[in-house]
Amino acid sequence: MAFKKWNILKQDKEMSKILADECGVTEFVASILVNRGHTTYEDAMQFLTLGDSFASPFDIKDMKKASGRIKQAVDNFEKIYIYGDYDCDGVTSTAVLYTYLSSIGADVYYYIPERDGEGYGMNKTALKEIHDDGASLVITVDNGISAIDEAIYASELGLDLIITDHHQPGTVLPQAFAIVNPHRQDDLSDFKFLAGVGVAFKLIAAMEDGDYNVALESFGDLVAIGTIADIVPLIDENRSIVKHGLQSLKISNNIGLLALTQVAGINLDKITAQTVAFSIVPRINAAGRMGSAGLAVQLLLSEDHEEALEIAMKMDALNKERQAKEQEIIQDIEDMMSKDKTLLTNRVIMLKKDDWNHGIIGIACSKLIERYGKPVMLMTLEDGMLKGSARSIGEFHLFKALSANASLLQKFGGHKLAAGFSLKEEDFEAFKQGIEEYAYEFHDMMPQNTLNIDKQLSPNELTVEQINELSYLEPFGSRNEPPLFLIKNAVLNSATPLSENKHQRINITVDGVTVNALYFGMSSDRFFYKKGDIIDVVVNADINVYNDKESVSLKIKDIRPSGFTEGKFFAAKSYFEKIKRSEEVSKNIIAHSTPTRDEIAVVYKMLKANNGYNNDIDCLYLQLLEFNLNYCKLRIILDILDEVGLIVLSPSLNNIKICEVTKKVDLNSSLLLQRLTK
Repeated sequence: MAFKKWNILKQDKEMSKILADECGVTEFVASILVNRGHTTYEDAMQFLTLGDSFASPFDIKDMKKASGRIKQAVDNFEKIYIYGDYDCDGVTSTAVLYTYLSSIGADVYYYIPERDGEGYGMNKTALKEIHDDGASLVITVDNGISAIDEAIYASELGLDLIITDHHQPGTVLPQAFAIVNPHRQDDLSDFKFLAGVGVAFKLIAAMEDGDYNVALESFGDLVAIGTIADIVPLIDENRSIVKHGLQSLKISNNIGLLALTQVAGINLDKITAQTVAFSIVPRINAAGRMGSAGLAVQLLLSEDHEEALEIAMKMDALNKERQAKEQEIIQDIEDMMSKDKTLLTNRVIMLKKDDWNHGIIGIACSKLIERYGKPVMLMTLEDGMLKGSARSIGEFHLFKALSANASLLQKFGGHKLAAGFSLKEEDFEAFKQGIEEYAYEFHDMMPQNTLNIDKQLSPNELTVEQINELSYLEPFGSRNEPPLFLIKNAVLNSATPLSENKHQRINITVDGVTVNALYFGMSSDRFFYKKGDIIDVVVNADINVYNDKESVSLKIKDIRPSGFTEGKFFAAKSYFEKIKRSEEVSKNIIAHSTPTRDEIAVVYKMLKANNGYNNDIDCLYLQLLEFNLNYCKLRIILDILDEVGLIVLSPSLNNIKICEVTKKVDLNSSLLLQRLTK
């Protein structure tokens, strides 16, 4: 995995002490609150107490028009269609609004487009079917804001259209009776970060004349699941939604949800936002990714336990199939990169293939970001069109990047960090170039994956009492991640393999205090630190209960050698990629990055003595620190050795094989070395 930057948040001890006294919490908790921007008594107490206070749903533009029109349709017994989406946010939005409208006597139906064949959002064929079925009102949930042509077509058919959405609108809004979206430029509501299901939740409150009780009591569990699934910031109203929803989940009477948690082996008494994100959401999403999202809606609306259990088992099987397909896509990408190594040095990883599952490429994007630390766009060919998903990091804004290339796109939508789009296959190269040019214009140095570290602590501060205090900060999620703590200058005592060497138990000592920490996903062959090494460790901390006894459980998120100079590392990494892309770099940087023959020999001899290397290249850099090679120079050396046939560097940058050499190799034959020395 690519190294992440460590952003150690500054501590304001004076403000933390004041806030602790005012709010009645420890300075430990108060310091984390301050780090996360809660610096006043009012703001901190609102964050900590999470009352039932939600802003009036009518603060959102067009909410009064939308709720009024729906009430009219219910009173006149008009046929209403809810037009949903196939992801977890869209599925829960559909189930929530359908159930509510049914409960007040509406003649209501729902339509979920198939990911394969129809794609995201409204389409004209579906609208014609809805019209022919006798509907007069269509309500979108979690989609519609970019459906300009489809909205015109709905109007031509005589359908009234109410759009409820949370995606970024374009410069032109669709033609509709009402558009309920907090991101509208003329919207004056305070909170903008609702998920699609959050907007549907507000619509139900509007139908109840602004009262949230029905929405919370009847649908809190589903609204929380959809909110967590869409990775919207868990702050303000979203935090309240999830807090209430997790409590509702513990006593949920939704037969479908209960069947799904049973199949997934979830203990509802101990459910957290993380449990929802990693156990419930993927199974709901799998229906839309691998089969039909209608299956997931059917589950959430089921009133028969046996039927629900059967559907839940199908969704569980689809999730396993999804995981297998995901690995196939990752392997395809590695094969592509092995054939064209320039793909990895682009500012944005952009790849396409005819037979990738469109429902899975978004997940693959996220996995590739973890591996390579840069934005990713993947596309698959369907009916002559490339349909893509994108994920980003840091300040690289996907929606703005797509907007800058809108003339090449047939359709696009999304947020800063996640987006979807489609384009003609013949426009791929121009689109790829346009995205690279946007990235170059706005980011001379591309953003890096970053860990925001709340506090530096010694192990004796990680007590049961302190860590129990962290429960005040839950639920955790986007923009309110579980706190990260830095333990510096720890002596490594041992690393013990667990679960057939899938994980490691790390034993360290700091200031005379010895503690254990779990390092998930780390095998012993990849853990290169040795007994006695001095390391810095970033951890999460929570409470483990065994035989009714509580103890602190530490989970390692990252490890570095103490004294690691991060700034130089990431600067050198950026310069390496600039050199590979033939971008302008100063002569001084070129001179500092061009290896000597002796330096190339040092690296090659080390690799040969170890019969290659089976770990991330970033870790190889750490093992070669004693030779004073900057990261840019090391990567150039590896590329030279690969180019002249002495090694084979894997496209995923986690393996180096030594080649059998039968004749003398001339390093000067390397085109990269020639370019640098000129």
